[in-house]
Amino acid sequence: MAPVLPDILLVRHAEPVEPGTPGYGAEDRPLTEKGLAQAEDFARSLDGEPLLRVYSSPYLRASQTVEPLARRRGLPVETIHDLRERTLPPSSRADWRGELERSFRDLDYAPPDGETSRAAQTRVLSVLRVVSARHGAGSILLASHGNLITLALAAIEPSIGFDFWLTLPTPALYRLRLEGGGWRIVSGPNVPNVSVV
Repeated sequence: MAPVLPDILLVRHAEPVEPGTPGYGAEDRPLTEKGLAQAEDFARSLDGEPLLRVYSSPYLRASQTVEPLARRRGLPVETIHDLRERTLPPSSRADWRGELERSFRDLDYAPPDGETSRAAQTRVLSVLRVVSARHGAGSILLASHGNLITLALAAIEPSIGFDFWLTLPTPALYRLRLEGGGWRIVSGPNVPNVSVV
């Protein structure tokens, strides 16, 4: 009999303070007041979920998003460095959006001072494999970031790309399941051919 594998709950953080806000870098931007309220609502929304572990990117906005849920469940928030956001150039660059769009069309293109989509995608898919193999029946929550999550989903559903990233809400929850050796997107907002549950 095949082993029972966990569902992966891939979560984009709640609303953070804007990039470029004085006093904050990419890693330590916190949630806004609205984002903190979203994190509390998110925690309540998963009350019936058979949650085994809570993992997060090392970035503050991701860990803050799942801390209320972890507290409700008596679980620690464990950091996985490879859940960090994709390394991108500063958003103040004149053609930042154009550079980002190009990187979704050409997975081996890296904007100046950035990480290729392929490298970031490989990193996040490795996390999914390792975490899935480590745990049995239940759900494992991974808190991460919009660009990295879009790349993970694009590896499963090739129609997902830059336009999908533009519409990704905060927070957002995607349920993934490993079936027949491949990942399937079970649910999540804006995914083609997937109903939100």
